[in-house]
Amino acid sequence: MSAGEETMELNMTLNGLELWKATGGFANEPHVHDDWYQLTLPIRGQCHLVQERHAYPLNAGKGIIAHPQTEHYFEIGSDSAVIVIKFRKPPLGSYASGEISSGQAEFRPTHTFDPTEISSLFRGWNSILVDDMPDSLQVQETELAVEMYLRRMLMGQENGKAIVDNRTCMDPHLRRVLEYIHSAYTGPMDIDSMAMVAHQSRHHFMRSFKALTGTTPYQYLLNLRVEEASRRLRLTTDSVTTISYDLGFSSVSQLYRAFQRVYVMTPMQYRNQV
Repeated sequence: MSAGEETMELNMTLNGLELWKATGGFANEPHVHDDWYQLTLPIRGQCHLVQERHAYPLNAGKGIIAHPQTEHYFEIGSDSAVIVIKFRKPPLGSYASGEISSGQAEFRPTHTFDPTEISSLFRGWNSILVDDMPDSLQVQETELAVEMYLRRMLMGQENGKAIVDNRTCMDPHLRRVLEYIHSAYTGPMDIDSMAMVAHQSRHHFMRSFKALTGTTPYQYLLNLRVEEASRRLRLTTDSVTTISYDLGFSSVSQLYRAFQRVYVMTPMQYRNQV
């Protein structure tokens, strides 16, 4: 996808995913993607998109998907904005009979969506770009969040909001996940391992964990690290750098940001006050 630097930039590249945002006055040339699906989502104004020589005037809230090998291009005016999600394979999950054709998922071309919701989600997904070396668990959670959004958008699946009930609270497998996190929170962790301990799929695990704890596994892990960092700041003379790497933070700046979110002050300010 070609673009002027001032109007289209690659915001994030993940494993099998690319997320872009185009604003004001952008236009590209007709092109195809060999093995990428492209979901184009106008969030402001109108997007004039041509796909296989068919014109689609898309207003905010009306998106369109281009399958691999499908020629397409689009143009937006100076007051418009578009979010683009590219993915190499259909979102994980089961497909109804007839949805698979020649090894590819067949989705209807146009989809409705909430521009405010995707704009908010996009900002959250891009938060991992704050770190030069983001935590691998944070990257996995972001990939899974985009994947779950795509499943809901393209396959009409429910949004996955879970409700806490006694079965979730008393699930011994989820309790073992919490025990596992508490015993090893200073080291690297991944979604697949936690889902395996929970005896759940990755998507089901993410929903049930948030229903139980009110947060994602990564945020839960981060809170444990911040709590231990505060204890060491109070009770030891270890440097912030030493504490940061001992607790598994990817960088000192990541510790600073996480600590300030919880305590509304820097680690050194906290140490000086206590």
